Amino acid sequence: MKKGMSKLSSIRTEYVWANPKKCAACWQCVGSCPRQAIGKVSFLWHRHIVFKNAERCMGCKKCIKVCPYGVFSEEMPDVLGRFVKQPFL
Repeated sequence: MKKGMSKLSSIRTEYVWANPKKCAACWQCVGSCPRQAIGKVSFLWHRHIVFKNAERCMGCKKCIKVCPYGVFSEEMPDVLGRFVKQPFL
């Protein structure tokens, strides 16, 4: 992991959240991202996406539109909610 890069920056950007557990490694999102913010993890049985350059995301949401498996969303996925502390409203 790059120095200064948190674990959350690999599954979210300022605009989009990703749930890598839903990823089926079709890689359509990697090719659709105009800023190359999305990268591949392809090591043995680990095949999914991560945000390699989360700060490059411009919020075009092409990844949300092109993904057939619902990996990307504008809100935090439920599966991640229990691991991330959220401020009380």
